[in-house]
Amino acid sequence: MSTPDSKTPSLIPPAAPAARSSETFRARSVATRLTEAEFAEVDAAAGSAGKKTAEWLREAALAQARSAPDERTDPILLAELMAMRTLLLNLFSAASKGPLTDESLRKMLAYADSIKQQKADEFLAKLRAGNGAKPPRDTP
Repeated sequence: MSTPDSKTPSLIPPAAPAARSSETFRARSVATRLTEAEFAEVDAAAGSAGKKTAEWLREAALAQARSAPDERTDPILLAELMAMRTLLLNLFSAASKGPLTDESLRKMLAYADSIKQQKADEFLAKLRAGNGAKPPRDTP
């Protein structure tokens, strides 16, 4: 006999838990063709990240799409350009006052090398803040 307090066994399995609000249904697909070497490279990168290839590619594509334009700037190249700029300005200034010595050239080069990263960081900060520094235009 069944008592009012006893539960009857359910023949219907419980429903799967609802998707979290952060998860959304992905209805669109993107396809691309890769060479065997390219696929091996992508697959290895996904494997080393502990992810499936499709998941890794989705994250890489979204990271690229969401990146700010100034993140496309090569920081090493920018630092070297800032060093060249500093060196050029100091060379013209010193040369206008008379002949240059080897020692003065070495000092100017050392100074340019010592501040290049700082100058590049300042330039990128201005670029991000929109205060004067302008990003280079993309040319076709």
